[in-house]
Amino acid sequence: MMALTFPSLALADWKGSRDTLHKYCQLVGAIREAMSNPLPNALHTNLLLSKKGFTTSSILKDDSSTDKLFEVILDVQHRRLRIESNYREPLSVALSGQSLNALCDETCSLLTDIGVKPPLERPSFLEGIRGLFDSKQVKAYWKAVSSTKQVLKKIKAELRGETSPIHLHVDALSLSLIWYCKDVPDVSLLEQLEFGFSTGDEKFPDAYFFISSFPDTRALKKILTDENRYRFTRDSSEMILPYSEVFKSKNSEKTLLDFYRSV
Repeated sequence: MMALTFPSLALADWKGSRDTLHKYCQLVGAIREAMSNPLPNALHTNLLLSKKGFTTSSILKDDSSTDKLFEVILDVQHRRLRIESNYREPLSVALSGQSLNALCDETCSLLTDIGVKPPLERPSFLEGIRGLFDSKQVKAYWKAVSSTKQVLKKIKAELRGETSPIHLHVDALSLSLIWYCKDVPDVSLLEQLEFGFSTGDEKFPDAYFFISSFPDTRALKKILTDENRYRFTRDSSEMILPYSEVFKSKNSEKTLLDFYRSV
């Protein structure tokens, strides 16, 4: 198991690269959504994590090929989009900050090479503006995501009842573990709790860890014994722990585990 690392991740340092990565993830997520069987809670619209980066997981080449599988991977460690299959050699294209339109063209070409009809709706990926894709900053993010996943795996093992896979929401670029707790005693206020990691949004601009509840978005304040220990977003829909506090902590793993376990 890798050592947990939470490097500096100030938004001002990597916003351009983050926005580019976000677009790339949305493109790969669209492939998974279009070519996968629907899953409960729309989990097929998101990406999973692998040792190399974010992945669609294995997808059938087509309905008539029950044994031919392929996988699209955003290899953030080596800055490549890779397509691996069990019937062809791996194919890849470098991630250099090319526009979404250019990456869409390159990805569709690779899919065609392995006999897959490109499933992407081109009007959604016509943006032709080149972006930033700084290798150092993207790798720092990957270390943070991988470390968070290890913490979430511990939380997942402690939860009773059904949980989701640890996945990446491509629409918000947020890592997530969902606990479906509606059938668990003593949590009758809730149907699910979500534990996650966001790169920042309109609720909180810099990276942060969060816990949210559904359908009662303010249920956390009702069940917490010490609601003043952590901060909430202005609308009280999420309890958050700024990433900077974990980055500065002498024991980052304990700080994050304590936060997730607080509910």
